[in-house]
Amino acid sequence: MGVQVAREASVTDEEIGALRATVGWDHEPGTYDRVLKGVYTYFVARDGERLVGFVSVISDGVADAFLVDLIVHPDYQNRGIGAQLVKNAVRYAKSLGIQCVQVTFNKENEDFYRKCGFHIFGGGIIDFKTMEVAL
Repeated sequence: MGVQVAREASVTDEEIGALRATVGWDHEPGTYDRVLKGVYTYFVARDGERLVGFVSVISDGVADAFLVDLIVHPDYQNRGIGAQLVKNAVRYAKSLGIQCVQVTFNKENEDFYRKCGFHIFGGGIIDFKTMEVAL
């Protein structure tokens, strides 16, 4: 059957937390119970019952959408699952007339996003978790 990607398929906070842990990301229990209620939409990738990929989309529903938390289990990376999650999210946004899809990523992921069709521009971020910022 292989890996299947679906929009807003059933997924739990615990599953997403466990997936985050596989790539070395932190997780506060209950975070994704809140996140899933507030995102515009999300996509999951499953191999049978196993969650192997996830991405969420934040949007105003008109002009802009942002891809957030693209995660693919390390055992499933380099198989096109991340690209399929991105493609589904971008196609969905486009189908609703959203004008622009954006993503923030680490430098080492630039080639991946370029291959997904993103134009790479400079930008900036304030990350309160890892940066000291005087406002």
